[in-house]
Amino acid sequence: MHLNYSIMNSPKTNLLIWSLMIAMIATAASSYAAVYKIDFGHIQNEAEILAYEVDYFDGEIFGNPETIFTGEFPEPLTDWDVIPTWTFEDPNSEVTEDSASIEGTVNDAGNEVTWKLRDFSGTASDVTLTMLDNEALSNSVSPNAPPVMLGQIANNPTHEGFLYLDFDGNPVPLYPQIDKIAYDQVLVPFTVKDDYNYRNPDTAGTEVLMRFANLDPGFYNVTVFEGRTTDTNGRFGKIWVGDLNGSGAPEEANSGNYSAVTTKGDVLAWGQPRTVTVAVAEGDYLWFSEMEDNSGGISGMIIRSVDLAPPPADVTTSNGLFKIDFGHIENEREIADADGFPSGEFPDALADWNVIPTWSFANPNAAVTEESSSLDGVANDELTEATWKLTDFSESGNSNVMMTIMDNAALSAETGQAPANGQIANNPTKELYDAVYDGVLVPAVVKDDYNYRDPDTGGTELLMRFSGLSSGRYNVTVFEGRTTDNNGRFGKVWVDGAVVSNAPAEQNTGNYSGVVEIDGAPIVAPDGQPRTVTVDLAEGQHIWFAEMEDNSGGISGLIIRGVAKDPVTDGGSISSISLTDKNVVIEFDGTLMSADSIDGPFNAVDGATSPHSVTPDQASQFFIAE
Repeated sequence: MHLNYSIMNSPKTNLLIWSLMIAMIATAASSYAAVYKIDFGHIQNEAEILAYEVDYFDGEIFGNPETIFTGEFPEPLTDWDVIPTWTFEDPNSEVTEDSASIEGTVNDAGNEVTWKLRDFSGTASDVTLTMLDNEALSNSVSPNAPPVMLGQIANNPTHEGFLYLDFDGNPVPLYPQIDKIAYDQVLVPFTVKDDYNYRNPDTAGTEVLMRFANLDPGFYNVTVFEGRTTDTNGRFGKIWVGDLNGSGAPEEANSGNYSAVTTKGDVLAWGQPRTVTVAVAEGDYLWFSEMEDNSGGISGMIIRSVDLAPPPADVTTSNGLFKIDFGHIENEREIADADGFPSGEFPDALADWNVIPTWSFANPNAAVTEESSSLDGVANDELTEATWKLTDFSESGNSNVMMTIMDNAALSAETGQAPANGQIANNPTKELYDAVYDGVLVPAVVKDDYNYRDPDTGGTELLMRFSGLSSGRYNVTVFEGRTTDNNGRFGKVWVDGAVVSNAPAEQNTGNYSGVVEIDGAPIVAPDGQPRTVTVDLAEGQHIWFAEMEDNSGGISGLIIRGVAKDPVTDGGSISSISLTDKNVVIEFDGTLMSADSIDGPFNAVDGATSPHSVTPDQASQFFIAE
């Protein structure tokens, strides 16, 4: 299940508005309020599917792979818009009949091409993509002979979607087959991920500009990726919102490296997608600058509407920032060399995360190593609680925040399960992916490993209580990096006193494991599936989190970030929103009002009392409290 929360200001009402993108609750990408999917490069969509036979023995490959022609071809894509090789002179010369490639239209000046995009949520769309050269930059690169953009050319030197087999017909582990993957919870087949388009000519220092028009006002995740696993230069871009002419462009890349090779040189067959969240107002244009470096290109882009506001560029300006890394394994694991052997080197100790290693109530600090980032904990006299003092990584510098972990003793007793002994660190998968969650950089050493309850009996819970937080509004983000946890991972986030009295009856986070369920099938999500719940905290209250154990996986990390609380008029407020039994539950003060559009009109919800349950049977709904 997917659920995010956000606050949007209506210029007409200046009221607190909770935007409920109800369609986000379903897991299939087609159910989102808006989703645009662009596949750059047509080669793999129309090429024969191949396999390779490899002389592989004892972890080594000898000679070159032998190509096996299968005689099979991919089914034409029906849910991606494909941009093939194109030129300003003839945008459609490579558009083949019955393919998924879409036709473009060149302007009269011959320097822009526009494609009409489909909204794959099923809603009618007038959104367009226009590509043009960054002429000023091209002229500055070579004033005497500017490398004027002619179009884009498709290419694919690597094939992660094909199967590599040894002489016995077994898959070769050095070449994992990635036939499909999930990026930002959207299914990406290998025919989309593997090939790419690059600028023609591919002169380093130039840019292809992409302008997206007619997006509805709201928040959007913009995800870019390059599947090529030999682009050691990396691939970078700029994402921003501006006017028709691209005003406000960032001076530097803000996407992060989205090639399939990390800045450390690690090859990621599953890719390294990068997502930036933007706010689009009426009349705005979304822009993307594809920065050319004479190596690689762009494989795809996903533009998906969300209801979680973009975080500030500098999250340390937040009113409180607490980052907890559960699991110490990857922080202290010896780094392997290119051949997989121990290198004698170790990762630098994390300076800006609090690490909770393997621990027990009997001895919370048994796994705390000297000069590591692991925190010392203190157990109570009854050995039923362990408490850690947390660091505030924001400019606020709140030094009073504590995290206390305890068993849900009542639940364990009710179900006849053994009480918790503590937590154990684990990591069966290593994606090596540095993520950004709610504006916070999450290194791979944080994301990949996790802690699980000891014992990990399904149906039990560990409770986490966060005390000493200043009153205000907070985003609580949880995530599990493990990409083999097909059970999913769920929890409960709520506000309460020092003792639990108001816990949700059901999970309200949605699935935060590294496996996305799409059309009933589990799909690996290397970028993870973080879940954010926004809560309002009054003076003296505590944030609580219940980590729900299911005998598979655990929690990799938790971020608590203070966010601005907009002024509320007329005394109404919405304090909480959660997911229960597939319905959205709203807790509020005052009169709850709803509308189908952010601009209203807002009408009182008949008979609504707090908490109010909403059945997600509409594309979107907006709520305010007066």
